[in-house]
Amino acid sequence: MMLMVRAVLFCCTFCVAYTALQNKATFRDTLLKYYNGQQDTNIFAAAMLSCYQKGGWLVMPKDRKLNDAVAEVSHGVFAWIGGSDMFGEGNYEWIDGEDVEWSNWERTNPDNHGNNEDCINTNAGSKGLWNDWPCEFKVGYVCQIPNTKASHSEISELTVYGRQNATSYFRAKRFCQNRRSRLALPQNDDRLEKLVPGTIGSTEYWVAKSDDIGSCSTVSGYGISTTDCWKPLPFICEQVAPNTLLVSDEEPTIEIGSDFKVECTASGVPIPEVKWYRDGVYVPHQERGPGQSSFVLKNVAAEDAGMYVCRAVNKIGGEPRNMQGYSFIEVTNILE
Repeated sequence: MMLMVRAVLFCCTFCVAYTALQNKATFRDTLLKYYNGQQDTNIFAAAMLSCYQKGGWLVMPKDRKLNDAVAEVSHGVFAWIGGSDMFGEGNYEWIDGEDVEWSNWERTNPDNHGNNEDCINTNAGSKGLWNDWPCEFKVGYVCQIPNTKASHSEISELTVYGRQNATSYFRAKRFCQNRRSRLALPQNDDRLEKLVPGTIGSTEYWVAKSDDIGSCSTVSGYGISTTDCWKPLPFICEQVAPNTLLVSDEEPTIEIGSDFKVECTASGVPIPEVKWYRDGVYVPHQERGPGQSSFVLKNVAAEDAGMYVCRAVNKIGGEPRNMQGYSFIEVTNILE
């Protein structure tokens, strides 16, 4: 019987981040990541620290478009955002020290109920309207992280195939491909090395990234190295949730009567299915292919203005994973 040891990427305390990541999106060169797992609902200060540890900050939606994107990614549940008046009642500031100028408060908020509501959360179920809440309440939160600091660890799952499956690099690569995955790819966050001590020890395992024709990459308790590609070794396969999603124009302004095309592409293993939606409804006339979709607006009218959501979906370990992107279309009537 085939020996298979399955391992989700971050073990022990690290697996919390993977399971708690509910949804993610990309907008304006940053990733929006919504966390709301069982062990990852947090008080305001802990949410702020968690985002910092992930290489970003608690999201600061300083305009309508970013706020709409945050509401979409947090899909109907209360979530902390990075604003408060804890240093002066009624004087709301973002965590970067800037005053809150644009706001999206609910009609009766902020009200400082009980003289104990200093932190801002958003409720996507009410169109991303804001509430002031006690900072010690525990809810989910949205992090805003530069794309350059995005960790691969949260979006992939590894499967370790042991000694009974030892084979050449090329056969291991094909084996993974036949299971809608790939040979695990070493990343800058050293996630494979973190997996090694508790899972594969000193044994060498094939991973991706051949250095030249005669040698291929392995990982072991001693780190990444190379050896003869035909040597029979066990190996590690990897599936990757949708990532590096790109929308061709996130904030276009289109003249009434003209035609406009917007494209969306996303990577992942297996290749994700990509579709466009508006107000939760599939946008008609899409041109779709592997990992991409585009739609064309012909003879643009005023009612075509609004928020369009590109959603990329695949399955990792049998569970659906998704990533979103946005195009906020504005329509103008340019007079001659």
